[in-house]
Amino acid sequence: MKTSSTSVLLLFAVLFLTGCGQSHPKEIHLAAGAGLKETLNELIVEYKKIAPDVVVIPNYEASGKLQQQIENGAPVDVFISANQDKMNLLEEKKLLIAGTRKNLVKNEIVLIVPKNRETVIQNFDDLGTEKLRNKGLAIGDPKVVPAGQYAVEIFDSLGMTDKVTPKTVLAQNVKAVLTYTVQGEVDAGVVYKTDAITMLDHVVVVAVAPEESHTPAIFPAAVVTTGNNPDSGKEFLKFLFSPEAAVIFQKNGYTMAE
Repeated sequence: MKTSSTSVLLLFAVLFLTGCGQSHPKEIHLAAGAGLKETLNELIVEYKKIAPDVVVIPNYEASGKLQQQIENGAPVDVFISANQDKMNLLEEKKLLIAGTRKNLVKNEIVLIVPKNRETVIQNFDDLGTEKLRNKGLAIGDPKVVPAGQYAVEIFDSLGMTDKVTPKTVLAQNVKAVLTYTVQGEVDAGVVYKTDAITMLDHVVVVAVAPEESHTPAIFPAAVVTTGNNPDSGKEFLKFLFSPEAAVIFQKNGYTMAE
């Protein structure tokens, strides 16, 4: 009986030591604007090659929603916003790790229409005319979606806000705008150039918004204080600014901000 008990104890000891010897992967929780999904998924795959012990868990949503989640304590290590405003709000509340905030990439705002469907919308000016039917334009909800904020700025710049607003459908994020346009539920949509690139079989870019018509679409990134792995977050952020990452960003239509 004594020998049997000793064997059991030895077995538990071996299992315990074996378990201690195993390394558990580090998790990085990434929060990023919905439009970055395809590009960041590609970058996550590349990062795994150089950091096999790290698991990046992404959450893609409207930047405003992510900012609110972080303010409510969501365990986020790295945040990439589609505009400066949402990052500014977190910085004001001391929720960014000092010295980690940097401008990552730039984007363009474009007007798209469904492909292979008859349309009379050819440019932004057409949105202020009878060519745009009721509920014929999709934009991101400007309260939480930076692309929607940029769209509102463009309409204001062109003096057509009063005419466009009643005909506008607000979407929960920029990907939803793209979906509405692809499916022909609207006459046109305002999205990032990088979103349009992913759907050129289904949409046509009819115009690029003039740079002076809106705040520059610069996407900042930072390590957030609510996360559990700030050091790993800093390493991942460092990778996003590497020449290797720049190639992937540029391939997907972005330009580097720095």
